[in-house]
Order: sequence, then C-alpha cells, then structure tokens
Amino acid sequence: MPLANILFQKFTGATTIAEALAPGVKFKLRRIELNLSSAATQETLTVTLDAGDGATYDTILYSKAMSGVQDLIRGFDKEFEPDDEIDIAWTNSDTRTYGGRYVYELQQ
Repeated sequence: MPLANILFQKFTGATTIAEALAPGVKFKLRRIELNLSSAATQETLTVTLDAGDGATYDTILYSKAMSGVQDLIRGFDKEFEPDDEIDIAWTNSDTRTYGGRYVYELQQ
C-alpha cells in the first residue's frame, strides 16, 4: 500500500513555543516531534485542539510535564475538520533551543 500524503510543518527557536497547525482542509494529525538542546527543568507542554466550532469545543489533546525531557515524540492518528487548529504551547523559561515538527496528512 502506498504511503499517504504525509506533510511536515517545522518549528524552531529558543523562546516560548506557541505554534499552530491549521492546514485549512480536513487533516489527520499523525504525531508531534520535539527535540531540545538539553533536558528541560520545568513547565508543562500542552497540545490543544482550537476547535473551529468555537471555544466550547476546545480540548487539551496532550499535556506533559517537561522536567527531565529532552526528546518527545507523541503519536495521535486523529482526524480534524478544515476549520480546526492544533496548538502547541510551552513557556520554555530555561530558553532551550528546540526543533519540532507537526507530522500530518491531508484527508479527502
């Protein structure tokens, strides 16, 4: 079976993570990947559905206390609507340099 239309949206930096995935069409979130320059010491990373249907439907999809974490891969395999957005947030008070990717697939 051929591979699906897998896409990657990269994000990098060394300050607060405040990233959004909003392809504008139906999509399936496969996973989120994150690498830090060294292990974090504090704060919680969250992945949130910012639902196109309104704030009443916004949902935390994943939450992780980042103390001691340097590498993170979190699988999802969930489908979302065209007006949905997936947000990643982490304060990053330690100013760790990071590189991350949303891995997703467009749906028909």
